[in-house]
Amino acid sequence: MYDKILIPVDLSSANEYVFSRARNLAEIGETDLILFHVVETLQDDEPGEMDDFYEELRAEADTKMKGWAADLSDAGFHVQAEITYGERGPEIARVAEEKGVDLIVQRSHRVDRDAENANVGTVSHQVAVFAPCSVLLVRPDGDE
Repeated sequence: MYDKILIPVDLSSANEYVFSRARNLAEIGETDLILFHVVETLQDDEPGEMDDFYEELRAEADTKMKGWAADLSDAGFHVQAEITYGERGPEIARVAEEKGVDLIVQRSHRVDRDAENANVGTVSHQVAVFAPCSVLLVRPDGDE
């Protein structure tokens, strides 16, 4: 059993199958679920230059995460929801370490290794390599 599961989310409905998998690995009343969203920031922007834009993204994330957290909480789970700014892969690994997470459950997609533009530098790859704990990369049905 896991004590703390970190669930990095984007703002799409594609997170539903990740929530389902995390719920199956968690025990009601025993496992803390941590929903985590990173507002990706541009590395070259000037301080304050994009603040309004980032705040809009944060507000949208906050609305969606409150809904997801409420659904999980209604199912009996203890849920935290956090939003931060930065680069997704490193931020996910940092928060996992800070919070003493046992498992990260994150969505992923198949990378065609034969494609010329195959990118193995995806966020899920970064997390799998740098996370301080086990990582479960979940693909939607049919993409396993």
